[in-house]
Amino acid sequence: MNKLAFRLLATVFALFLLPAGMTGAAGQAGALQGEYEFHGRTRVDPPPDEARDTHLGLVLEGTVARDLYRRLRVRAVRDACLDDGSRSKTHGPLRCTETANGRSWRCEFAIQLDKPLLVADGVC
Repeated sequence: MNKLAFRLLATVFALFLLPAGMTGAAGQAGALQGEYEFHGRTRVDPPPDEARDTHLGLVLEGTVARDLYRRLRVRAVRDACLDDGSRSKTHGPLRCTETANGRSWRCEFAIQLDKPLLVADGVC
């Protein structure tokens, strides 16, 4: 991974993950839960000639996703993809969902590696 990608990852963690992982007062960071996947621009049925490693898809779960969901200052709306009463908040490329029972959370976004961009990454 080149220097730009490392700087981009550091920026993402500084801007999104660390503030969201704070469990109490400022300065207290929590553990991260989730998963990642390198993929191409097209998530479902990509063209055969498309590069498969241009994006780093990130999924945050657990406490960090809950805290980030609660800190997003946008209105939660019914999630049409899940259609089960779950509610999602979308702010730019970041999408966080709270399940209908209010007991689990999930946030999704991706880093486009050839440019310093955060992009949406969910598949409905």
